[in-house]
This record gives sequence, C-alpha cells and structure tokens, in this order.
Amino acid sequence: MAAAPAGATCVISYDGDPIATGDALVTPTGRTYIVIGVRVQAKGKHAGRQFVRCIVAEGPAPAGVRRFPLIWYRRG
Repeated sequence: MAAAPAGATCVISYDGDPIATGDALVTPTGRTYIVIGVRVQAKGKHAGRQFVRCIVAEGPAPAGVRRFPLIWYRRG
C-alpha cells in the first residue's frame, strides 16, 4: 500500500497517551500527521483506543506542537 500524499486526510488507530486536536503523531522516519480530531472507543475489545483523524504534513510539525511517537503494528 502506498503512503498517502502530503495534505491528504486519514484515520489512524492509536494506542498511547491521550492526544488532542493540534497535536502531531511522528513516525520513526519523521513522517508527521497533524491531528484534526479524536474519537475514543468506549466499549469492546479495544476500549480506550483512540481513532485519530489526521492531515499528512509536508514536513516536521511546527514549533510548540506536542509530538507523540507513532509506531505501526506489524501486519499479519
């Protein structure tokens, strides 16, 4: 699967510290996703998982933006 181009929106499931609109998720390669919305799953097997709506950034997050590490799960 090809990576989304800069400016595209996407949804990423995130298991980690609580995040908010305006924060950034950053992969080990430096790819950055700016958070534009968050939904937390309330019930079921993955209760507490955050579903994060993001915009793929063209470069690093601006100064002052909280950054969180994004590590992809291995696919089967």
